[in-house]
Amino acid sequence: MDMKKIEELIDVYPEKGKLPCPVCHFIAAFLNITPQEVGEAATHVNARIYQCQLGLFGYGRKGQSGYKILGREVEVPQEVLDMIKAGSADGKVSCTSLWEIADRTGILRVEAGNAADSLGLKIGPCQLGAFK
Repeated sequence: MDMKKIEELIDVYPEKGKLPCPVCHFIAAFLNITPQEVGEAATHVNARIYQCQLGLFGYGRKGQSGYKILGREVEVPQEVLDMIKAGSADGKVSCTSLWEIADRTGILRVEAGNAADSLGLKIGPCQLGAFK
C-alpha cells in the first residue's frame, strides 16, 4: 500500500496530530491493510494514537490516573477469564487475542482489557505498533 494514501486519510481526521485507535482500525479495514501499517503511517506524520479500545492508553493526560482505563473492576463470566488465561503465554496476552475473545463472547473490548489486567497479564503487542 502506498504510504501516501494512508497519510491522506489520517490527515482528514479533524483533530490534527491525534488519531483514535478505532479510526486507525477503520482506515486499515477501508484500505484492506494491516493496522500496523496505519500505526507506522501515524508515527511518520507525528499523529498521536489515543483511546485504545482495550483501555491501555489515551484517555486523558499521560501520567494522570485517567490516562488509562485499566484497573477498573469488571464482571465477566468465568468462561471468558479462562479463555483469556488460555490465550496467554509468559504472563502476556496479545491485543489481537483479547479482541477475538471479546468479539466471540459479546463482552466489550475494554472489559477484556480490564479482565486481562485483573489476571495480572501484560497486554501486547499492540496491533498498531504502540508501546515500542
